[in-house]
Amino acid sequence: MSDEAAYLRLADAAHLKRLERPCLYHAGNDELYELTEEALSLLLRCDGTRSAAELSLPRELLDTCLDEGLLLRLPEPRPRPLMVGVNSTPSLRYLMLEVTSRCNLRCLHCYLGDPVGDDLDLDAALGILDEFGDMGGLRLAVTGGEPLLYPRFEELNRALTDRPYRRVLITNGTLLSRLDPACLNFEEVQVSLDGMEEGHDFLRGGGTFKRTVEQLRRAAAAGLQVSVATVIHRHNLDELPRLGELLREMGVWAWTLEYPVAEGRLRENPVLVPSLEEAAPLLGLGWGDSLHEGAPGYACGPHLATVLPSGELVKCDYYPQVSGGQAGEGLRRAWEALPKMRQEGICAGCGLLPECGGGCRYRAEVMRGEGGPDPVACLRMGRALR
Repeated sequence: MSDEAAYLRLADAAHLKRLERPCLYHAGNDELYELTEEALSLLLRCDGTRSAAELSLPRELLDTCLDEGLLLRLPEPRPRPLMVGVNSTPSLRYLMLEVTSRCNLRCLHCYLGDPVGDDLDLDAALGILDEFGDMGGLRLAVTGGEPLLYPRFEELNRALTDRPYRRVLITNGTLLSRLDPACLNFEEVQVSLDGMEEGHDFLRGGGTFKRTVEQLRRAAAAGLQVSVATVIHRHNLDELPRLGELLREMGVWAWTLEYPVAEGRLRENPVLVPSLEEAAPLLGLGWGDSLHEGAPGYACGPHLATVLPSGELVKCDYYPQVSGGQAGEGLRRAWEALPKMRQEGICAGCGLLPECGGGCRYRAEVMRGEGGPDPVACLRMGRALR
């Protein structure tokens, strides 16, 4: 079969978006590619029904898409319906879907505090899944609480099949033994490991480290990308380099480390919070995590929102009062109604702002006061503490 006779079809994991500008997103490897209007129109025709000769894509566009696994060459027609997800500005790219507040652990540092047992209405959740795709969303994270305790989890998991965005399951990992990870309709499973065995179990309870690592290995063996989130605390400072070695040996796709914010149960356990000076050398140990930003002038995750178990769309759990209303009654409407944060205060004049984004504004307020900088973001950028 000659190259010209091959039929061109966008890969199953490749999805066309109109965010602040036209884009092509690969949900499998979490890569976002900016397009021209002409390229968007051309790729929209690559639905597996036309040959390369008929499509006549510019050579550079064709070669790039083939090299990156965005386009497939097929010996015969194999149609794939294509759509363009259309968003607003700033675009909603990352949605945290908190399906339940239930949890099987009582971690000493949990910023959510004690659960009240709320569960997201399944019909509302299904509508949100549909509308997030229509809006060109990039990454949906199903979380909680512990999402595997959601009473309708099996139904939700089935409904996640063939969605035009990356699906991430955020779990403490201890309950993954209840199911076959190969049946999960997620590209990625993210678990929390807050140190090696001593440090992790100190926060989350005896035996949780071994159970979590075992299930992390099971998920990876099932072909899922696995990632790890770690909170830096007083009892894991000496363990984190060894944890990094373990995670690399396990083939972990991404590792993020965060400095804790004194909220929820951590207010009762402030001794767990290390000094910034102690944490600073550890913040750069991680790898792999990325956000595709594109909204100059906006602050603190301008493309991120959270659906609470009540169905309300909020900025995040730290700002539950910043609300756009019920997402189940219209995700797009709720997103457009959600107040957005602007860069104000000391960060507004910083030359590193375009790259930094201003960090977490809640952490900035807690640690430096209203309008102050997020000192953790300053550290990540190599800037002296302010």
